[in-house]
Amino acid sequence: SRSSIQHLANWHRVGDNIGMNILNKLKSLSVSYRIHLQWIPSHVNIQDNEIADALAKAGADDASVFSAPLTYLELFSRAKSRNKTIWLIPPVHDWY
Repeated sequence: SRSSIQHLANWHRVGDNIGMNILNKLKSLSVSYRIHLQWIPSHVNIQDNEIADALAKAGADDASVFSAPLTYLELFSRAKSRNKTIWLIPPVHDWY
């Protein structure tokens, strides 16, 4: 997905282990294979992309997939984002 590629491009800002693990695997694979990551828009009738999308959705729905524990930086980032969202919602009171 586009967000996955953007996340990997900025992994050092988030400091997460999952992004680091993916990049390390890509580095190992790049010794034997040429790797090119490219975002392709969805729903434009590119057959291989539709197959990849269906497989990704099936994998996301699979409850048996292991979920790694979140790092401190990931938890902090999520809390910060949630607090910012709450802060941006204006208060609703009769006297406003």
